[in-house]
Amino acid sequence: MDVADITEAQLPQLAALMRSLSGLDTDMTRLEAAFRAMAALPDYHLLGADADGALAGTALGIVCLDVVGPCRPFMVVENVVVAAPYRRLGVGRRLFAALEERARARDCLYAMLVAGPGREEARAFYTALGYFESWGFKKKL
Repeated sequence: MDVADITEAQLPQLAALMRSLSGLDTDMTRLEAAFRAMAALPDYHLLGADADGALAGTALGIVCLDVVGPCRPFMVVENVVVAAPYRRLGVGRRLFAALEERARARDCLYAMLVAGPGREEARAFYTALGYFESWGFKKKL
């Protein structure tokens, strides 16, 4: 299983993974535009785990600049999902290892993410990876 940047050819599979995560259908035109915009920016890391041509999982890491203390950047992790048949096979660990490697290469001080209510399995997974619970807030706009 290889972890690498998602390709344009994988976008339909990415949309299916996002549907399994959110329950929402993806607007393919907007996804393609977002993909092209992200591909042009070095701070966006949209990774996929490929299992013999199937997109087994994905995660997005975004490097953000900071203005506190040493002013080192940090990474925000979003849109983490592993397809059901590939769960508990190390896919998520590989995705996080790749994101964290990129974060270290960019001198990030830390990585952060949020897990919504009812995502106990995901929260246990993040804890096993060394992430600790902290307060987070979201507001839909």
